[in-house]
Amino acid sequence: MADLVTGQVTIGDLYRELVGMRSDLTRVLAHQEATDLINSNAERVHTDHEARLRILERFRYTLMGVAIVVGAGSGYVGYLLGHAVH
Repeated sequence: MADLVTGQVTIGDLYRELVGMRSDLTRVLAHQEATDLINSNAERVHTDHEARLRILERFRYTLMGVAIVVGAGSGYVGYLLGHAVH
C-alpha cells in the first residue's frame, strides 16, 4: 500500500482502498472457513478415537476381572480337591 501525501486523497483513492480491503476480507473469510472445516473434522476424529479407547479400556478391565474371578475360583476348587483326597 502506497503512503499518500496529506491533502491529496481523492474519492478514487478511497474507492480503491475499499475494494482492496473487501478482497482482503474475502480471502480472510475463505481461509477462516477452511480452518473451521479442518478443525471440525479433527474434532470428529478425536471424538471417535476417544470412544474407541473407552471401549478398549472397558474390555481390558472386564477381561482382568474375569481372569481374577476364574483364578480365585480355580484356586478354591484346587483347595477343595486337595482336601478331598486326604
